[in-house]
Order: sequence, then structure tokens, then C-alpha cells
Amino acid sequence: MKIAAAITLILALHASSATAGDADKIAFFETTIRPLLINRCYECHSVESGKHKGGLRLDSRDAVLKGGDNGPALIAGNPDKSRLIESVRYHNQDLQMPPKGALPATEVRAFEEWVKMGAPDPREAIASAKPAAPRVIDLKEGRKHWAFRPITKPKVPAVKASNPIDAFISEKLAEKGLALAPPADKRTLIRRATFDLTGLPPTPAEVDAFLADNSPDAFAKVVDRLLRSPQYGEKWGRHWLDVARYSDSNGLDENIALGTAWRYRDYVVKSINADKPFDQFLTEQLAGDLLESKDIPTRHERITATAFLNLGAKVLAEPDKDKLTMDVVDEQIDVMGRAFMGLTLGCVRCHDHKFDPIPQDDYYALAAIFKSTQSFSVDRIGALSTAYESPMGSLDDFAAVKSSERILKEQKEAVTKAEAAANKALRDEVHGKAADYLMAAAELPVAPTLSQVKPVSDQHGLRAHVLLNCRVYLAANESNTFFKPWQDAVEATGNAHSLRPYFVAIFTAAAKLKINPKDKVEDSLLHQARAELDKTAGFLALPPEPIILYPKETADKVRALKDTMMTTESNLPDLPTTLAVSESSKILKELPIHIRGNHLALGKPIPRGFIQVVQAAQKPQAQFPIDHSGRLELARWLASPEHPLTSRVIANRIWTWHFNQGIVATTDNFGLLGLKPTQPELLDWLARWFTTNGWSFKDMHRLIMSSRTYQQSSAQCSVLSSQSKHSALSTEHLQRHAQDVDPENRLLWHFPVRRLEAEEIRDALLDVAESLDTSIGGKTIPRRNREFVFNHTSKDFTTYGSTRRALYLPIIRNNLYDLFQQFDYPDPSTSTGLRNSTVVSPQALLLMNSDLATDAAQAFAQRLFKTSPDQEQRLRAAYRIAFAREVTADDLRRAENYLTATNATLNSSQQDSDKREQQTWTQFCQALMMSNEFIYLR
Repeated sequence: MKIAAAITLILALHASSATAGDADKIAFFETTIRPLLINRCYECHSVESGKHKGGLRLDSRDAVLKGGDNGPALIAGNPDKSRLIESVRYHNQDLQMPPKGALPATEVRAFEEWVKMGAPDPREAIASAKPAAPRVIDLKEGRKHWAFRPITKPKVPAVKASNPIDAFISEKLAEKGLALAPPADKRTLIRRATFDLTGLPPTPAEVDAFLADNSPDAFAKVVDRLLRSPQYGEKWGRHWLDVARYSDSNGLDENIALGTAWRYRDYVVKSINADKPFDQFLTEQLAGDLLESKDIPTRHERITATAFLNLGAKVLAEPDKDKLTMDVVDEQIDVMGRAFMGLTLGCVRCHDHKFDPIPQDDYYALAAIFKSTQSFSVDRIGALSTAYESPMGSLDDFAAVKSSERILKEQKEAVTKAEAAANKALRDEVHGKAADYLMAAAELPVAPTLSQVKPVSDQHGLRAHVLLNCRVYLAANESNTFFKPWQDAVEATGNAHSLRPYFVAIFTAAAKLKINPKDKVEDSLLHQARAELDKTAGFLALPPEPIILYPKETADKVRALKDTMMTTESNLPDLPTTLAVSESSKILKELPIHIRGNHLALGKPIPRGFIQVVQAAQKPQAQFPIDHSGRLELARWLASPEHPLTSRVIANRIWTWHFNQGIVATTDNFGLLGLKPTQPELLDWLARWFTTNGWSFKDMHRLIMSSRTYQQSSAQCSVLSSQSKHSALSTEHLQRHAQDVDPENRLLWHFPVRRLEAEEIRDALLDVAESLDTSIGGKTIPRRNREFVFNHTSKDFTTYGSTRRALYLPIIRNNLYDLFQQFDYPDPSTSTGLRNSTVVSPQALLLMNSDLATDAAQAFAQRLFKTSPDQEQRLRAAYRIAFAREVTADDLRRAENYLTATNATLNSSQQDSDKREQQTWTQFCQALMMSNEFIYLR
């Protein structure tokens, strides 16, 4: 029954996020797919172009689904059966689009992702071949949208409540005949608050202390203790890192390590712990490098904050650097708009916003600011561009790293020189016996093994590995005319002894040839022989690791040189820099509109500025300095208490991260496609309260967590308002009424149940096992800065065995840690305000079979063994540690039965009673850690 109830709750939670998910999908279409269709497809497949090649139009959803002469262009949800995807993949020679050349792999993947998510497409059919009149954005009308109006000063409802939040919530509930649920019990409440603020479970001692404290402010003291904990900054810093699309690698096709991004992660954690006012936090991330700083550490901290603008994935190999610059500007505008204003601005690069009152002029007014910002370094890795990094250390620090790099370079040269000399000696040796290798090869089967080769090589004094390669090469190159006499002799007589004088003479003469690379290549017999001798992968090829053939003294010398080099390389520090942005050497006063987003097709110039529909609420208008980009002015505009979006968006985010659902469900979209707030007056009251109280996160936590709304039970008790006409109904009917009125619990008539996030699950496993390392900060990605994440075999050897908090595990774009992937970790290339929460079978399989879970279960069992030799006492400790509650009589009975049955099952495979008991308890502990009660928060 518990499992069924949990599944019902999970499905309800998932349903409540569906509409928010739809808005995200439309935003993906607008920012990614529509520009691709316009730039790549409309030329031949649109009403505007007057061309419908193959009977296909791609300028409306209906036209795409209808398709052309060959049927529908796509099957929503199934990329592999969609003709559109087949054509852009270029695998079918008879169906390749665009016909002039294949799309970049990133664009193909974007189309695949779009179709896979169901091909969301808001475009309506175009009725005629005549171009429709362009949509005219009415800013005056647009300002009537709730999010663009000035923030109101709502009065707290006249409802009996000690906390204003409860007054707002209770008033809305009463309108529906509902009321808040009864308070949660103290054990549930402390577990909820501890995970909520630190991402970790409470200890038994913390639970006992809270239970023993009967003072009215007992819970307030718990909240204050948690807010003082350094783990608070790690948990709430992780929330912001989702918004900032934090990653330790670039992603895309050039997946190099962002080896200094960790400094930004640590900046966020430190800022959250210090309760840095959010307006300052915002300003530092957009323009920290432009702020006056009292000392060097403060300046370094503020420069580090600007990594927010440069964390995005970049196509570093893009040959058109002007296009690359505009792509990065687009990404910066998009993440700034989502993170601070809850607006989707990326689509405005190509056209006026299709839904919100945001014209292209606004986009390029912002783009002029960001194009006046330096995001790329002058350094390159071959043809790859690299992100800008700001120096953080002293000249001595840089000199020390450069000295180490010079030493490493010298050591690599020494290894290369030693290997080259040893390889030359080997080649000279085998070349001198070239004819002998051919004669011996004739004695071997076509595809011999090394063990078959060894007796023959020993008999003739040859190298077995070289002889093996010789025979394999001859078998694979039967058509090689130079070796035809050998092939014919072996086929006729089974050996080639008669050809020894011929090959000895020709190889001896060929070795004496003086080859000038500038001369025309000749095709004489001697030149053919010399070419075969010179081939590194020819008939006398050395093995892949020729060190196995070196004389012992030489091999020992090369190994020693390599060991020294690898030690130096593994200890080589990065340059003391941080990912950041700076001012460009060229400050733009204006930027021309790029027609359809094409940087080569320029329209009217647009001066620097902000979003007009929002700007009207704030006066006076910003003045931009001629010698600065305008980022500081943009930051101050956003950080104004009168800005209609900034405080609403962050207040909604904080609320969302506490309740797992927002007052505005679409946390990253406050535009016309986003959902309206369920409690608009409460949202405005919170936004006002937040700015009036110094933009303090911690004060907002105290306010929210002291409310009855936060402290209520998660049980669907359906307590109804005493004024409700339904108050006389039975409990069953009351619950049914509540479900009918508010099935998604948007009005919060009970506390929402949520599954722990991926990091919380992992950290909780290690915490109950007493294996968690709570060290804070520092570099944790095992790669040098700008080193490729994937090696030459396309494998990522990043490991995740660290016992530090999950916050410090490497975030590798394109190849996330498997536990993160299974438990809905967000795409680290995209700003995310609220994570999805899915329930799929691989999650349970991972917790059953992963080394993390089994090792944690074993350590948890050992922890229980230390508590007491008594089975019942161990069980009581297990439930207190894992669930923060006392074990019930029913729990005890079922646990004891499980232990007895498991011990009996293991008896046949494990005769040692002590080891069998350890295995039995390990399995029991793993069962506890896989349970809903462990993974869900009530």
C-alpha cells in the first residue's frame, strides 16, 4: 500500500509539471529549431519562398505533419522513422537534405532531440502564398501582462494567521472550501528541513535534541543551526548552479575540460553561505570585473563571479569566428534572460518574439552590450578557440607553472629521443635481415598465432613479433606486385628458399639508395623495395609497444624516463586563472540587426539598451558610458527593487526549491507562454518583502519555514475550512472533494512529497554509511585545464569514486555520471530552475547493483554492528539513522523475518557464520536505502 501510495503521489507530481515542461519544449523550438528551419529549409520549402520542392512545406506544424510527395516529414517521438531526420543524417544517398551539403552534427542532434520530445511546434498554417503582414508588437498592450506590471503592495488578508504566508494561502484555500493540513510530526519536520537546507539527513542526535526541546522556538533554532552549517551553501549553491548551467567541461564536439570553472562553483557556495544580498550576487555575476573592489581578494572573487556568462557550451572549432562570437552572445543573452527575468530571449535573434512583446530591436540592444564583452582568449588549441580566463595569482605563481611546463616539455623530448634511438636500432636490425624474415614467413600458416611463430623465429634468430607482423602483412597484401615472386613461390612449392639470393641482392641495393623527398617518385624495382623497407606499418613493422623488444638496459632507461615524465605531468598545476569575461577592446555604441540571425546580413543599427516592455516601469533610463560595455548598467537595471521581473523570479525560485513547485509553475518563463501564478498577491508580497529585507536568502528561508504552510503534514488529510459547506462530509468524501478541487495541490492544502534529488540520494547513502567526506571547495575534476575529456579512443576515463559530496563530482557534458543521469540531473548546457522527477525501473536496478550502493550498505551494516550486539537494538538504530524515526512493532517483525530468511538463503553459499551475518545485514541495509521512505521526503 505504501508503494502504491508513493507511485500515486509521484504521478501527481509529474502531472503538475507537465504544463511547465510543455513551455520548455516550445522554448526549445523557438530558440533552436525555428532558426534552423528558417536558415536551412525555408529557401525551398515555404510559402514565403514560393517553393514547395517535393510537395513539402516546413513553415507550419500542419504542413510538416502532412508532409510531401513521400508522406509525413516526421513521426513525433520517433526520430528513426522520420524522413526529416533520415534526410539530415545523410546516411541515405537518395535522401539527403539540404542538398548543398550536410548540416553540422550539433544541428542534426538538435533536430533529433526535437522530434524525440514530440516535435513541439506552435506555428499555425499559412493560408496563402502572399506573405502575411508582419506582426506588430504593441508595447502598451504588452505591459498589461501580469509579469510586466509594476510589483504591487498587496495587503495581507485579514485571516487569523501569525505568518503572512499562511494568511495568503489560507484565503485561497478557503475560497475552495479547503484548509491547511495538520502540522507534521517533529521527526518528519526535522528530516524535511535538514534535507531542504543541507541536502543531508539529520543525525539521530539532532533528532533527539529537537524532540527534547519543547520551547515555542524549537524549530526556529533548528532552522538557524542549519543556516549556519557550511552544508547549507553547498545545497542551495547547487540550486543556483542548475540555473547557471554549471559544468566542468565544454561539451559538444570539442569537449575540453573547463579546469577553472570550480572557482565559480566555490564562489557560489561561499556567497550563499555568507548570505550575500541577491542584488549584489546578480551584479557580480554580470559585471563583477567592473566593480570597485577594496582589496585584491575581493577583486578576484568578483572577477570569478563573471564565469556565469562564460560557462555555456561553445562550438570551439567554428571557423567563422564572427559567427562564433554571436553564438556566444546569443547564449549569454538567453541564460541572463532565463536566470534573472524568467524570459526566453534566444529566439529573438532571428525575429520578433512570437509570443512576448519583445521586438528584435531589444535583442540587438542587449547584444551590443555582450558583443562589447570579451569572452574568448587570444590563446588557441590548434584551430580551437578557448574561453577567456583572468589571471588570479602573482607573477611568481605563473613563473612556477611555466617552469614546470618547461621541465615537462624537456622530459617529453627526452622520452621521444630515447624511444626514437631504440626504435632506429631495432629497424636497422630487422632491415638487415629482411630476406630472412621473408624466407621464415613462408614456413608459417596464413594467420598464425604468436605461439606458432615463436619456434620458427627462434630457429632463425629473428624477432617473433616482427615475424608475425610480416606474415600477416603478406597475407593481407597479396596483390602487392613487389612481393608477387614470393607469393607465387609459396603457392607453388610451399617455401621461398630459391628466392633468397634475389631478395638479399635487391634489399642490399635498395638500402644504399639515396632518396631525395623533392625528387619525383620512381617506380623501379629498387625504389619499390626501398618503399617497402621504409613503411612503418609494412612487412617489417615493429609491434605497437616496441619497448618489449628493447634490450633490458634500454627498456629500463625508457621506463624510468616515462615514469619521471608522468609524475611531473600528474603533479603539474594549472595556471592560476579563472574562467571569466572582460571588457572588449572594441566597445560598441550600437549593433545592426542580423536579418534572420545571419551575421552577414545586416539591417538597421540598434543602440545599446534593455527590454522595452520592462524598462517603462523604471526611471530614469540608463546612460551608457562610451568606454564600457554597459554590463554594469544592465546589472543595476536588473537589480533594481522596482524591476517587475527580477525579485518576482527569484522569490518564485526560492519558493519552488522549498515546495518543489512554484507559485509560477514555469520557473524559467514568466512570459505569455508561461503559466500564471496561482497566488499572484502572495508572489508580489514575497517579492516586495525580499527586496525590503535586503535581498536576503536566509531571511526568506526563515519566513517560509516558520509558516504553517511549510510545517504542515504531507498526508492528504483534506482538512476543510470551517466555513465550507462540505465540512460535514466524511473523511473519504473530504479527500475526494479536495482531489477534485485541486488535484495537483497547487494551492498547497498539504505539503508536497518529493523524491530526493540525485546528489541527495548519493550523499545520503554515504552519510548513513559514515563514509561521506565533508571537505569544502577546491578543484575536483581530474583533468588539466583545457585538456580533452575524451581520449584518442573516444572514452571518458573520468572517475566518480570520490566520497566527497556530489556537488564536487565532475560534471561532464555529453557524458554525465550514470547516477546523475538516472535520477533526472538537468542538462548542464541549459539553465534549469526546477528539475524533473521521473520514476523508471533503471533507478531501482542502479541502487541494487551499483558499487556505490553495495559499498554503502556494507559500511552501514558495519556501523550498526558497532552500536550493539543485540539484533533488536541494531534494528532500532537502523531506522533512526535511515528514516529519522523509531521502529514500529510491525517494522521489527518484518525486519526480523527478513534477516532470518536471508540468513537461511545464504547458508548454502557462505559457511562462515560471521561472514554470513555480515552479508545478511548488508542486504537488509541495502533494502532500507532502496525504500521509498529513504528516497522520498514528506
